[in-house]
Amino acid sequence: MSPPRFIGNKELPAVANETRFGALNDYVVRQIQVPDQSIKFQEEGTEVIQFVVTPKGEVTGFNIVNSLSKEIDDEVIKVLKTTNGLWRPGLNNGEPVEMGKELSIAFKLSNGDDGTNFVHIAKIFFRKGNKQFFVKANLKGAINNYNQAMRYLPNDKCLLASRGLCKYGLGDKPGACQDWNRIKALGGLESEYYLNKLCEYAGYSEMISLLQEKK
Repeated sequence: MSPPRFIGNKELPAVANETRFGALNDYVVRQIQVPDQSIKFQEEGTEVIQFVVTPKGEVTGFNIVNSLSKEIDDEVIKVLKTTNGLWRPGLNNGEPVEMGKELSIAFKLSNGDDGTNFVHIAKIFFRKGNKQFFVKANLKGAINNYNQAMRYLPNDKCLLASRGLCKYGLGDKPGACQDWNRIKALGGLESEYYLNKLCEYAGYSEMISLLQEKK
């Protein structure tokens, strides 16, 4: 099985396309026009979107994993639609098949000093969230900070794990399991069984008991 591959302008040879465009990320960044509202409100962060490449090399089935704003969602989808026909579809046993892809696009609108570094900003909000959660037991305050951190680093497994615990504590079990399942989807998981067990528990206290046993 081989995944779908973006090849760029179909009128050019595949090798030249890959050199010219570099990757799908480069193509999308060049084509995107940042919405005026996003510029006005400095809507920075990392947009993550999933989509499907059909056997005909067209894109469909868009699913926003991490949204910065509806305007940015719409702009990214609009640009992705321009890649219809610019894909080699995924293959299964040599046959073209429908297959999913994921794209992360960083929107950095302010000056590039250390204070605007995405990792730096995310860590600040992550530490604030942990303090609210684990020290002050202020779960709503923690969620607000975790959500801000996730705008910048939506694929960070520590952030996803902590936010999942916080959601669970607030009674949002579906949201918690969504974060934990996202960790599994990102791969490199040390204990998939462990995360699966968390979603099986009926209450927060029962789940915390499991976590304490694992320490």
